[in-house]
Amino acid sequence: MCAAVRGDTSAVVSEQACLSYRELDRRSDAIAGALRGRGIGRGSLVPIEAARNVDFIVGILGILKAGATYVPIDERYPDARKDLILQQCDASLVLTARATQRDAAVPFISVADLSVRRPDRDDAHATQPADAPEGAIYVIFTSGSTGAPKGVIVEHAAVATLVGWHNARFSMNAESRATLMAGLGFDVSQWEIWSALCAGATLFLPDDETRFDADALVGFFTRHRITHAYVPTVMVADVVGVGQPTDLKLEYLFTAGEKLDPVDTDRVSYTVVDYYGPTEATIFATYHVVPSATLGRPASIGHPVGNTEILILNDAQEAVGENDVGEICIGGPGLARGYLNNPALTREKFRPHPQRPDRIIYRTGDLGRRLNDGSIQFLGRLDDQVKIRGNLVELSEIQAVLARADVVRKALVLALPRIAGTGKELVAFVVPADPAVPPEQVVDALKASVRQYLPDYMWPVGHVLLDDIPVTANGKTDRAALQQRYHDELRNRTEQESYTAVERILADAFVALTGHASFRKTDSFFDIGGNSLLTAKLARALSDAAGTKMLIRDVYEHLSVEGLAGEIERRVAAALEIDREPVYALSNDIRVPAQADFSGAFDIALLARPRTILLTGATGFVGVHLLAELLATTSAIVHCLVRAEDAAAGRARIDEKLRAYDVNLGPDERSRIRVWAGDITQARFGLDERHYAALADEIDIVYHSAGAVNFIQPYSFMKKINVDGLTQILAFAGCRRTKALILLSTISVYSWGHRFTGKAMMTEADDIDQNLPAVLEDIGYTRSKWVMEKMADLAAQHGLPLMTFRLGYATFHGETGVSADYQWWGRLVKTCMALGTVPDLEDLREGLTSVDYMTKALAWISRNPAALGRKFNLINSPEANLTLREFFSRLERYFGLRFRVVPFREWRDAWKTDIDAPLYPLLSLFDDNIRDGMSTAELYQNNYVWDCRNVIEFLEGSGIAQPAFSREQLARYMERSIGHRVAG
Repeated sequence: MCAAVRGDTSAVVSEQACLSYRELDRRSDAIAGALRGRGIGRGSLVPIEAARNVDFIVGILGILKAGATYVPIDERYPDARKDLILQQCDASLVLTARATQRDAAVPFISVADLSVRRPDRDDAHATQPADAPEGAIYVIFTSGSTGAPKGVIVEHAAVATLVGWHNARFSMNAESRATLMAGLGFDVSQWEIWSALCAGATLFLPDDETRFDADALVGFFTRHRITHAYVPTVMVADVVGVGQPTDLKLEYLFTAGEKLDPVDTDRVSYTVVDYYGPTEATIFATYHVVPSATLGRPASIGHPVGNTEILILNDAQEAVGENDVGEICIGGPGLARGYLNNPALTREKFRPHPQRPDRIIYRTGDLGRRLNDGSIQFLGRLDDQVKIRGNLVELSEIQAVLARADVVRKALVLALPRIAGTGKELVAFVVPADPAVPPEQVVDALKASVRQYLPDYMWPVGHVLLDDIPVTANGKTDRAALQQRYHDELRNRTEQESYTAVERILADAFVALTGHASFRKTDSFFDIGGNSLLTAKLARALSDAAGTKMLIRDVYEHLSVEGLAGEIERRVAAALEIDREPVYALSNDIRVPAQADFSGAFDIALLARPRTILLTGATGFVGVHLLAELLATTSAIVHCLVRAEDAAAGRARIDEKLRAYDVNLGPDERSRIRVWAGDITQARFGLDERHYAALADEIDIVYHSAGAVNFIQPYSFMKKINVDGLTQILAFAGCRRTKALILLSTISVYSWGHRFTGKAMMTEADDIDQNLPAVLEDIGYTRSKWVMEKMADLAAQHGLPLMTFRLGYATFHGETGVSADYQWWGRLVKTCMALGTVPDLEDLREGLTSVDYMTKALAWISRNPAALGRKFNLINSPEANLTLREFFSRLERYFGLRFRVVPFREWRDAWKTDIDAPLYPLLSLFDDNIRDGMSTAELYQNNYVWDCRNVIEFLEGSGIAQPAFSREQLARYMERSIGHRVAG
């Protein structure tokens, strides 16, 4: 049809030749006639050795006119690979677009020789009409896991559907001028060819010198007035980055094949389009009109092409929720028929549709998630997932975080077998952006980057700096070479280290616990695979080996072999008897940031009807329930600041916690969540000035729930998140307009102050300064929360509208029984159940309550303007505030359990050497000599009765009731959180 309409218009143009549509039609007719004369027709597979010239186009069109299926084989493939493909095709001949031919079992026939033949008018083979375009159009061979290439059979209809949609969407027509850039054994080349020829456009074939040089390529586009072009992913930034001639006619620059990094398109006049799709889904399944990197949008592969269906499924082949991670699966008219001669693999990869069993989907093996706007985000390959310390880790996520660091040009993360022990460890291979930067500075920047965005189990334990990432002969990453390079570096590092006797003991302990065999003695325990669960084990091992008591806190304070060795030597020399953390002058940390300006008036009516709220800590146990309560009881937009790589990852973290804690949100509530990827410890939360200012202009009220809850880390660790974090919150609350602050504090700010004050009760209005002597000797968490409350009070004196809620212990959710698995009370219950004993701690209260009561009460009270300037002890009332003994008595009464009350130290000694005991990681709370020969747990005995009359007053008429710790509530808690099945 194009030949009749376009006639002498150029169809295909290379450096050596130019074919019109009429000539292309005539020459491909000759090929078709010659093939039919050899008995080739419907069902025949005809391999064609592909060279970058017009003969290749003539050849494939001739094969199709004969009714057969073509099999493109790039001329550059090794002969052995070509032979494997020919064996699978069982072909009787091979067409070749090459000028030279090779000896083979199957005859190679030149397209040039066949196509110059002019058939007689009576030649039946030449005049016989081609079969209707149905069945297979081509078979493309891709790499197979067994080492043998696998052939993917693609249908005419699938290509027609894609090409028709593409040409309509991107204005490909008879006036267009396009390029053939992709490798001819790569299925993208088929789209380049057929989208141009089916539109009647002109297809240009640049030579190799031009194809791989960005400047030359842009010059080619300009000279030939190219309107539509494809370039490989690795060339996009280069093409966009070179000088753009004023007479460039390019309208669309397409790319595909790999994950596209953000690219700055502000300087170009054309549109960049990123296609995604496997060969099995006929070239492309999604498209994304790429926004400029300067806009800071989340990475995406866009939306489905045409009628393609994209599903994100879990392991059970069930659809996952928005922002949840799953396998990308593809359905619709673009699916291939399957694999040539491999029905088993076809059945494995092409599966019944989970909702429509009469249809088929293709499992890509790619990880992705659906973003809020319906677009798809590609997250890497399923086989890039590894288990580290029991957690499923996606290497691509770590790589993405590293790649964002200014010191990085390229980054790759591998999970390599440990040299010592079992399991794997994460190793980062990095090409620095500036080779002149000292290696130590680069590594420090890498560590800072992952610590800001990733949990500790995702931190690489090794960092190798390279000139470039090595590749194999076929262009893939040479993983074996990288592993050898890492092991060589470890060996060199070990040989260079010298240890004292004490340092050698420490180094051996580090190796035994982390499995990481080689490190410098200045390396942090946590940088080589250590974690909070291992600190107690390390402290125990060091105490046994060094002959002096080492504390969990010591590991956090001194970190390295060298640092801990120095502390051991100091401790032995000083014969220390007190185990508590050194006393710091906490008052030095009580200050309001200079930039915080609270002089502007705050409209107290906004408390009752807030328009916009900033919530920190939305991924915590209390925070995620508070998020749900604020959405349910107000019409406000709730902005959540989440530590994550980007907003989509932040929303995914929130969704993960919503699922984990059985919190259900409706569509309206979900639509009012806004997520910001940021860090409360960073200036401007890590946001750029424009976005920070916009957020500061918009927010009415800040609910500050974020913070570190850890009972073994020292104040120096807790200060960064809790104290420094509040500093940034105060700066924000006083930026551009005054905002109210709802501060979530803790009942622990009273500490065990009763031992100094002699008082039996603390009211909400009592000054917490009187408890400072106890706070100074308490754990780092309590110290940091005391400082936070004092900072907020100081800001209130400067004009900050403030409410302070001192939270008790969020034991569980009263309706679901769910709790946070990191909580110490749950560990206590499990330990006591395993032993059948409870300690004889006298009147030990933890302020037990439920998270639903806390968050309902907090949301209700905070909407009352009269609550400004007040403090609220958010716990059960004194008569309902259970002691430890009362709690376990209820378990006995309700569930028939039996606990023997034993002396505290007998109870502690029963598990203190059992590294598998649930409480073992928190041993320091029960074992360290803090004051007068007592541990922290013992010092909290006979503590204050905490008054909560403000809470009772402000909840009057609300219908919000404190939890009764009834049999029903505790039964749900025991089953859901403790794992104890309750009879009846």
